[in-house]
Amino acid sequence: MLTTSHKLRLSRSEVEDFLFRQAEYIDSRDYESWLSLFTPDALYWIPVRPTDTDPETQLSFMYDDLPTMVARCERLLAFGTAGQQPITRSSHVVSNVRVNDATSNGELVVHSRFHVTQFRRDVLKSYAGAYTHHLVATDEGVKIRLQRVDLIDCDGIHDTILQIYL
Repeated sequence: MLTTSHKLRLSRSEVEDFLFRQAEYIDSRDYESWLSLFTPDALYWIPVRPTDTDPETQLSFMYDDLPTMVARCERLLAFGTAGQQPITRSSHVVSNVRVNDATSNGELVVHSRFHVTQFRRDVLKSYAGAYTHHLVATDEGVKIRLQRVDLIDCDGIHDTILQIYL
C-alpha cells in the first residue's frame, strides 16, 4: 500500500545507493529483486524523443507496466529462450545523481546519467543517456513509480531490439 500523505525525503547518497542497487540487480540478472523495487502501478518508459510527454500517444522504444516487466524478465531467465543463448550480459554505470524536491503528490523526482554496456552474441553495444526516476514512500520502503530512460542516440538508427532493461 502506498503512503503518500508525506513527502519522501532522501539524501543524494541514499538515492545513489538505491540507483546503484537497481543497476546491480539487472547486471546480476536478479530480476525478482529488481522488480521488487517498483510499485504495482509502475511504468518503465523509453521514449523515442526526449521531448515526448505522452507514452499513450507517442512512439516508444519500450513502454512497460509491471506485468509486462515481469513477463519480459521471465523470458530473459527462461533457459529455452532462443534470443538468450548465450545469455545477454550487461554493465550499468550510474552517475551525476541530482535529487529534486518532492512533488505535491509526494513523489521524489531524481535525475541521473547512465552508461550501459551490453554483450550479446559476440557484439558489444553501448547505451548512454539520462534517467528520470519518480520515487515514492511505501509500507515496504522506497519504490519506483516511473522510470524514464532518455537515450542520447534516440534519433539514430537502432538495428537491434533491446534485450535488457537499461
